[in-house]
Amino acid sequence: MVEIAKLLASVTKGATVPSEHVDMMWSTLVTGIVVVFLILVLLVFILWLMGKVLNMNFKSKAAAPEKPKTAPAQTAPVTAPAEAESEYDEDDSEIIAVIAAAIAVYGEADGKQYKIASVKRKEKALRGNWSAAGIHENTRPF
Repeated sequence: MVEIAKLLASVTKGATVPSEHVDMMWSTLVTGIVVVFLILVLLVFILWLMGKVLNMNFKSKAAAPEKPKTAPAQTAPVTAPAEAESEYDEDDSEIIAVIAAAIAVYGEADGKQYKIASVKRKEKALRGNWSAAGIHENTRPF
């Protein structure tokens, strides 16, 4: 029996009580949470920065057409359809004349006179209408 008492005394002499580790537990928990959130903030910043860099417009401003110095009273920008791009690469004057006539008739009905300020070709869409509708349908909120 004396041996058991000596054994228990030696075991409990070097042992620690769980209440002594509570401070260590809280500091480890707080440090872990802070590190996780700092890394998440860093990832959000990196993704935001990549979005800004990848969405930059790389077209030079020197290549942009000059705007007219005097603006007419009412102007309506006109874009030529993208389907006609391959057929009418050289001569779009007929299309522009038809659009100008339609605008003139529209303005005549209102009693106003419109001028075409500029003619710009419409850029092609990245996706077709059916593809865009499918993506919209599959990604809409529940």
